[in-house]
Amino acid sequence: MSEGWGPLSDDVRRTLELLLAGDTDADRGYRPQIPHTRMKSGCTCGCPSVDLRVDRDTVAAGPVAGSPIVADGIIRHDGGEFIGEALVFAFGGYLTTLEVCVWDDVGVLEPPLWERLSV
Repeated sequence: MSEGWGPLSDDVRRTLELLLAGDTDADRGYRPQIPHTRMKSGCTCGCPSVDLRVDRDTVAAGPVAGSPIVADGIIRHDGGEFIGEALVFAFGGYLTTLEVCVWDDVGVLEPPLWERLSV
């Protein structure tokens, strides 16, 4: 793999597993890609968004739909209020991005992200 790519962190792996835990075609199609996926930082603002790269030689493509967003969830702040969302993108049948968007300036969002999700 190219420079900068590494194994999924525990937080990113658990976040993807939660976001793709349902019983939809997308969940069933993309969930098997998680163990075959590597990551690197996807943003310079300090948010936990990451780029994803799936080893296409070891796992099948997921379903290609009209939207590149294949899963999403709401992020809660420490007090329980909704503060943002986590989106999983795929192109050409393979996971490409875990995008984390925070709606208000709440400072640095400390991991673990997966514990803040409502799916």
